[in-house]
Amino acid sequence: MRLKSIIYNEFATQPQEWHLDKMTFKSRMLLVGKNTAGKSRSLNLTAGLARTLAGQQPPSLSGNYVAEFDNNGKVYIYELHMEEGNILHEKLTIDEKQFLIRGGNGVGKIFAEKIGEKGTDIDFQLPNNSLAAVARRDAIQHKFIEPLFQWADSLRYYQFGNIQQGMLAFYNPGALPVNDRDQNAVVAIFRKGVELFSDEYVASIKNDMSMIDYNVDEIAIAPPISIRLNVQGAFPTLGSSPVSINVKEAGLKGITDQLGMSSGMFRVFALLIHVNYAQFNGSISSILVDDIGEGLDFDRSCRLIELLRFKAEKYDFQLIMSSNDKFVMNHVPLDEWVILQRTGNTVHVRNNENSKAAFEDFEFTGLSNFSFFEMNAVEMDDETHGDEAQDA
Repeated sequence: MRLKSIIYNEFATQPQEWHLDKMTFKSRMLLVGKNTAGKSRSLNLTAGLARTLAGQQPPSLSGNYVAEFDNNGKVYIYELHMEEGNILHEKLTIDEKQFLIRGGNGVGKIFAEKIGEKGTDIDFQLPNNSLAAVARRDAIQHKFIEPLFQWADSLRYYQFGNIQQGMLAFYNPGALPVNDRDQNAVVAIFRKGVELFSDEYVASIKNDMSMIDYNVDEIAIAPPISIRLNVQGAFPTLGSSPVSINVKEAGLKGITDQLGMSSGMFRVFALLIHVNYAQFNGSISSILVDDIGEGLDFDRSCRLIELLRFKAEKYDFQLIMSSNDKFVMNHVPLDEWVILQRTGNTVHVRNNENSKAAFEDFEFTGLSNFSFFEMNAVEMDDETHGDEAQDA
């Protein structure tokens, strides 16, 4: 299952009203735009839809989605309208055939595949704040919902610039299961990865780190060495002192704990621990990374992007990144760009499909990709073609 497009708006007719024009998603793409253009917000709402469909969070206060998916050639269109945490409208069509619909009173119809020879629609009613795609999930009667759930459940979202380096961990055998969607659960994810996938998992992370020019010989979970903490008396139920993820860098005699790493190195390390875990676990449909390369030098930004793009192709997951960093933008092919331009409360989407002339013409200039963004080439193209239309 692949996400093909999203149209979104929230708080319609209210002062905080916000719209996202139709955004078409590719297998690999980079969202670019000026600050406040809507890059992070677009990724947030995409991840929010996934969390809602996976039953990981309740419906939002307000939001109106129309999302299109490709499921092995079948076109899924899912519509969801929420206000004040209640579902006003929910609909799923597959190849233009309606399989699910419900209204604001919770009453709806859903296709039951095992009733009768060819299946039939049956009535249902749910609480106003309950999502039918979650509550009616049934692999026997309504197995058409499963691809939607699998997409949502296996989407991972990382805010690269906000990975918390100071987030240590406590080992507690009776703790809740590891949440591999928590970008800051680095120690727990690494421990679980070693437990499930052994040395192969560690070797893959070390190899990936070397691709970014961070060469490490060993990775281990141990108490941090750059600070001393004794919290057993204050928090006896935690069962141990805090631990961090530590490495022995090639060429150095000592150990570097996560607090002693550069912020850029730790962000890369944390991201690769997560990506490798999802890769080994087979639970990966889409990876969203906001502000990719934040805090990295030019060379390492490029290396990280190349590695993620390579993994996306090899392991067949959708890779959506965002940035307004010059180095990043120059390193991602222009045909993978999606440019966001905000006018008031509306975010306009430009790509090489709806602004084909601008993208094609720029290829002959010999300028860097960043110049395409800096010159507002898409906007100028729109104005030029608008003038030509008026003259005609």
